[in-house]
Amino acid sequence: MLADNLNTLLVWLQHHPLPALIFVFLVAFSESLLIVGLIMPGAALMVGFGALIALGALPADTVLIAAIAGAIAGDGLSYWLGRHYKQALKTRWPFSAYPTLFQRGETFFHRHGGKSVMLGRFVGPLRPVVPAIAGMLAMPRSRFFVINVISACLWAPLYLLPGYLFGLSVEVASEFAGRFLLLLAVLIGGLWFILFILRQLYLLLIPYGDRIFARLLIWSQAHPLAGEIPAAIVNPEHREVRGLSLLALILLLSSGLLIFLYEAIDIPLISNTSLLIQNAVRELHNPPFDKFMQALAQLAEPAPALLSAAIALFWLCLNQRCKHTLVIRHLLAAPVFPALLMFLPDSAKTLFYPGTILALSIYGFLLIALARDMPRRWRMHLYAAGATLILLLMFARFYPGQISLLQLITELSLSSIWISALGIAYRRHALQLCPEQQHRLLFMLVIVLGLYPLLAPPPAMPEQNMQTTTMQMNKQYWLKEGWKTLDSYRHDLRDAHRFPMNLQWADRLSTIQEQLSAQGWQTVERKPLQYFNWLKPQAPPMQLPVPAHVHHGRYETLAMVKQLDSRDALQIIRLWPTSLRVIDASGKQTPLWLGSISSLEAVTRFGLRYLHTGATVDLSIQQSGLKKYYQFALRQREQKNGGWDGRVLLVLRKL
Repeated sequence: MLADNLNTLLVWLQHHPLPALIFVFLVAFSESLLIVGLIMPGAALMVGFGALIALGALPADTVLIAAIAGAIAGDGLSYWLGRHYKQALKTRWPFSAYPTLFQRGETFFHRHGGKSVMLGRFVGPLRPVVPAIAGMLAMPRSRFFVINVISACLWAPLYLLPGYLFGLSVEVASEFAGRFLLLLAVLIGGLWFILFILRQLYLLLIPYGDRIFARLLIWSQAHPLAGEIPAAIVNPEHREVRGLSLLALILLLSSGLLIFLYEAIDIPLISNTSLLIQNAVRELHNPPFDKFMQALAQLAEPAPALLSAAIALFWLCLNQRCKHTLVIRHLLAAPVFPALLMFLPDSAKTLFYPGTILALSIYGFLLIALARDMPRRWRMHLYAAGATLILLLMFARFYPGQISLLQLITELSLSSIWISALGIAYRRHALQLCPEQQHRLLFMLVIVLGLYPLLAPPPAMPEQNMQTTTMQMNKQYWLKEGWKTLDSYRHDLRDAHRFPMNLQWADRLSTIQEQLSAQGWQTVERKPLQYFNWLKPQAPPMQLPVPAHVHHGRYETLAMVKQLDSRDALQIIRLWPTSLRVIDASGKQTPLWLGSISSLEAVTRFGLRYLHTGATVDLSIQQSGLKKYYQFALRQREQKNGGWDGRVLLVLRKL
């Protein structure tokens, strides 16, 4: 479904470029507009436009013109606002909320003069304020216009280029890594968007932090019993044990209530949305990502988190334990709430897994403790890295279908509340630590977590990836009608009709491989060093790496090639297993394999020489010496797309 929607979108953009060009203009305009550019994720969207250009969905020239025009208009409007309102602009809402940004912009403008308009176009937070500063300080209109146009002409192609290169990489690798690249792009884009929102919330709340804490303290004094929790968290003079214990109990009762509501109330919107997202992610499954997610999911288990906590405790005890008493106490408190969750009924595991909340709580508090006394700019990077790790761990559990979207949100929410309480309580009570020791401990924990998936035994495969139940099909029915029930095309990402499944073979895999080898076919062996041959412009096809194809998230089980008469072409047979067994008259069952016969052509693009699946389909295998052992039957599908004539070759062992 996702592949079909993607193809539909690309086709729609090709036939309706005007709405897309208007959107490009508005994005470039907003990215350059005063203050609005701070909120608009224009850089990420421009990268996306570049990728669509490479994929042929958008015209390069008109997109470039629209982006340049939008950038010029955005800076021009910002300049006009500054020139019209002058210094009064800084006192008007919403500009009055950013006095520091305007001050930095003025300093930047005084330092660089007219060049600041050019430089400011490429400087993150100053980009949407420098044109307004130029107007406020009465920069000549003609000079601003010339610099504005030149900078926009440089900015647009520079921001489109990364996406264009990514789109080209998808085009080059579309045969074997299209799913991987798209899933990687979706994951990076999703993480970037979430971190962007979290960063904006963090920056928004920082100025009000002391005010919020002061009000909580006043409220806690007026309500001694209910105020025990906020007092324990934000009051440095208040012992935090009692308040955190009460919070853990309240969270435990809230979790029990959530379980009751989850079992008593069925909300179709939530369950259907979760199913829709899971199906979309399942369509992007690919073997490399499966292994990576499997390794990450191991870090969401209690064992590596408890190991990290033990290493941190051992390190802190060895290095002036009395100085780190608060760290040790809060670190020991991190597992308390998750441990209480384990006393809930087993049905709770349908909504959340206490072991994951334990792992996230330990990782989250260690992150806060290690970042506390670092410089602010490094602290922000560490927080971003830690948040990225936690989000990846949760996605690694969601990716194979271990948890639903509601479970993911529940586990993240409970963990975030507990981590926030621990972190704020620690930061409000803690003494200074030695940054050098923090760096060493952080480095050690990164090494341990990086090596854990390599040394720990791999977890059991999820049920979704287990072999499906086999079904039986009569041989005569298969030859007459049953062959139509198998897939017509390889389930591909970009083009649903690019790779036809024109081969169905009933025999044991070892026998097929043996008979093909006797006819000069060679089994594909994928060696890492072969990829260096991509850089050799005259490399023969047999020395180039054969791209692995993915069908329904699995690589082909067998791939064999044979040199064609053409110097730059190979013939290849790929086979995937099916759940069908063909039964002959004697009752003997034979596994049925689905695959393709196609040609691989050596092409050179972007300085790389690689094998590309040709558009022509050659079924000449039936003319080979295999006729002695197999019988062949040609069938014709009614559906014909992508240049394929619809012919399917059925191969079965002679009696």
